[in-house]
Amino acid sequence: MTYQHANDPLITSDIQTKLVQAQLTVETHHFEAEQLILTKGEISERIHIILNGQVRVFIEQERKIQLALLGENQFFGEMSCLTGDPISAHVEAVDSVTTISVCRNGMMLLMDQNTAFRMQIIENMVKRIQNSNERVVEEHQKNILLVKHQETSDQERYGELIGTSPEMQRLLQEISEIARKSDALAIIGEPGTEKISVARKIHEHSSQASYPFLILDAENIDLNSWYSKIKVAHGGTIIVEHADLAPSHVLTALVNQYLETRFIFTTIKPLAFHLPSIVIPPLRERTEDIPLIAQHYALKAGAVDAENAISQDALRLLTLFPFLTKNVEELRDLIKGAYILSEGRTIYAKHLRFGKNRKPGERPQIGLALGSGSARGLAHLGVIQVLEDEGIPIDMIAGTSAGSLVGGGYAAGLTPKECAEILSKIRWRDFLRPAFTKSAIVHNLQIIHYIEKQVGAVNIEDLKIPFAAVASDLLTGDAHIMKTGSLARAITASTAIPSLIRPVEYQGKTLVDGAIVHPVPAALAKSMGADIVIAVNVCSEKFTKGATKNFIDSVLNTIDIMSTKLVKEELQLADVILRPDLGLNQIHFKDADFCMTSGATITRDSMERIRKIVSSY
Repeated sequence: MTYQHANDPLITSDIQTKLVQAQLTVETHHFEAEQLILTKGEISERIHIILNGQVRVFIEQERKIQLALLGENQFFGEMSCLTGDPISAHVEAVDSVTTISVCRNGMMLLMDQNTAFRMQIIENMVKRIQNSNERVVEEHQKNILLVKHQETSDQERYGELIGTSPEMQRLLQEISEIARKSDALAIIGEPGTEKISVARKIHEHSSQASYPFLILDAENIDLNSWYSKIKVAHGGTIIVEHADLAPSHVLTALVNQYLETRFIFTTIKPLAFHLPSIVIPPLRERTEDIPLIAQHYALKAGAVDAENAISQDALRLLTLFPFLTKNVEELRDLIKGAYILSEGRTIYAKHLRFGKNRKPGERPQIGLALGSGSARGLAHLGVIQVLEDEGIPIDMIAGTSAGSLVGGGYAAGLTPKECAEILSKIRWRDFLRPAFTKSAIVHNLQIIHYIEKQVGAVNIEDLKIPFAAVASDLLTGDAHIMKTGSLARAITASTAIPSLIRPVEYQGKTLVDGAIVHPVPAALAKSMGADIVIAVNVCSEKFTKGATKNFIDSVLNTIDIMSTKLVKEELQLADVILRPDLGLNQIHFKDADFCMTSGATITRDSMERIRKIVSSY
C-alpha cells in the first residue's frame, strides 16, 4: 500500500520501499466517533499513526480521566507494540478517525530510518509516562472537590424535560443534534426555563457524557476557583450560569484556552460574541405542557395518582397564569404549596397561591388589570382617576387591547384627563390606510405613528410605572406578553383587531388583539408581582342582544363571545373586580365623558371594600 501525506510524512517513499522489501505491511484503519480503538489491558501488536481526526487517551475510575488528546501525525499503541506489555489506558475516537499502522518490526525500521520519528517516539513515551502518573495523583486530589461539588448541587435543577408541545419537540430535536457536536454553546431563556436541565441533557447525549459536568456562576466570578473546577472537568462539560453578567473577554478566553472541555453558557439574552445557540420558550408559550408538568410535581410532592392529583379547574387556571418570574421553577413551588394546603388531597383552584412572597412590614403592591372592550375601555380612565384621588397607589399595570392603550398612556405619564382628551378625538378615518392584504383592511403603521406622537418613542422598561401589554400570537394562539421594547408597537399589537387591522410583526411574532387570550389580564398583574389585583372588566355583553349592524361590529362581537369564558376563569385571580355600568349601547370614543363617569362611579362605590382589602395585608 502506498502512503502519502503532504505535511512532513513520517513514512517517506524510501521507507515505504524498505517496508515492502521486508514484507512489512502498512494497514489503513477507519474509526467512527466514540468508537473504542484500544482497550486498557490488551496488547497492541501495531503502532497507529493518525492521518486525520482526533483520539482520546483515558483511564476509567469513577469517571473517565483524560490523559491526552492526539491529532494528525501523532501516534498511539507504541509502548505496548515495542515492549509487549499490556496497554495502560483506553483509546477512543473523538470524531471520524483514519490511521495507518505497522507492526513492531515496522516500528523498529521506522525508528532506525527516521531520526525525527525515533526522537519523537522517545520524547512522547517519556512525556506520556510522566503525564499519566501526574494525572492519576492529581485526579485523586481533585476527586474530593468533585464529590463536594456534587453533594451541594441540587439535583432538582436537573429535572426532566416534560412536555409534548411542538415547542418541546423542537427543543428535544435541537438537543439531539447539538449534542453530537463539541463546540461552545449558548442556551438562552427566561429565568426558570430549565436551562441547566437542557445543558445536562446535551452533556448526557454527547461523547463527553462519561466526563464531569460542573457549574460555574458568573454572578460570583472567582477565577482561581473557576480554574480549579475547569481542571476537574477536563474533557467534560462546564456550564457558566448567568453568562450575560460576565465580561465577554473572560468567556472567550475560557473557550480558547481549554479546547478539550466544552463550555455551555446559560443566559437570558444573546451574548456579545457569536455562539451557536438554543432558545428555550417560556412556559406561557407552551401552555399545553403545563398540566403534565404540574402533575409531575404533584407526584413529587406526594400524590399517588397523577390524573386525580389536580382538578380541572385548577389546571385551567394554571394555564392562564404567565409565570413571568421563574417559569417552571415557579410552577413547581406553586404545586408544592398547593399540595400542602390541600392536605395531601386533590388540589383545587382555591389551593393555588399565586404571586410573590411579600416581606413583613412591606406595603402591599397594587396592580391594575385593564381589560379589552374597544371604546368602552375609556371607563378605565375613570377608575384610575378615582384611585388617584383616594390615594390608592398604582404600582403596576397590565393591559389588554383597549386596556393596553389606556394603561400604556397613563404609565407613560399622561393624566387620565389628558388620555381622555386624546382618545375622544380618535376616529376610524384617521387610520384608514388600506392594507391590501388578505388578513386585514387597515394598515398598522398609522396607529403606531399616532401613539408615538402622543407619548413619544419610548420603551416599556423606561416607563414611570411598570407596564405589560398582552397580544395574541396569530400562528400559535398563545399569549405574547410585552414588558420591554417599543410601547407604541406593543399597544398596536395588543389592539390589532383580527381581520380589521393588519397583524403586527414584533419581537419575532405575528401579533393580534390580546382579547382572544387574556381579555382581563388579572393573571398577568399577579405574575408581575401584585399582591392585590384590581381588575376592570369592560367587555361587552351585547352579543346576547340581536344581530350585529356592520362588519366592525360583527368582528368585535365575535371577540366578545370568545372572551366571555376566559374572563370568568381569569377573574378568580383578582382581589377586586370592577364592572362599570356601560349599558348595552354601542360605545364610541366620542363618548369619553360617559365612560369615565361610569368607571369613576363603580370605583367610588367599591372604595370601602378596596381599602379593607389593602388594610388587611
